[in-house]
Amino acid sequence: MIKQFKRISFLFFSISVLVSCSSPKPVLGEEKTKTITIKETVHDTVFKIQKDSSSFKALLECQNGKVVFKNVIQAEPGRTLKSPKVRLDNNKITIDCELKEQELYARWKSQQAKETEVKTIQTIKYTNYLTFWQKVQIWLGRIFLVVMVYYAGKQTTKFYRPF
Repeated sequence: MIKQFKRISFLFFSISVLVSCSSPKPVLGEEKTKTITIKETVHDTVFKIQKDSSSFKALLECQNGKVVFKNVIQAEPGRTLKSPKVRLDNNKITIDCELKEQELYARWKSQQAKETEVKTIQTIKYTNYLTFWQKVQIWLGRIFLVVMVYYAGKQTTKFYRPF
């Protein structure tokens, strides 16, 4: 019974030594950073309106101490201006030119979104590597363990063999 216990404990110890020898693998760490940049641009513009004019020409005459129109020579409207309105009251001349209201300045905003993603991969490098002699010792230990398991199995089959 004690001999059988020694064999089982030796087999358990051998298997635990075989399983516990593993080299660590480098760990990969990944870090992502996402950045959204919004660029806002203000645009403005000026609309150029060409010059415009209207004209009025007339001959004036004096009758009984008052000025009156004798003859209208020219009354021309412009592109957007109407013909001028001319009035003569008590030796005073009044000329009106009207122009429709116009917008001359415009302004607007535009936005541009730019998305960037930065991925950083970090690896941990190990500096302690096994030497050639250490690797040879590990392989010789494995071969020895296989031989020991073979002989232990052979001894176990002899012990449990029927008489």
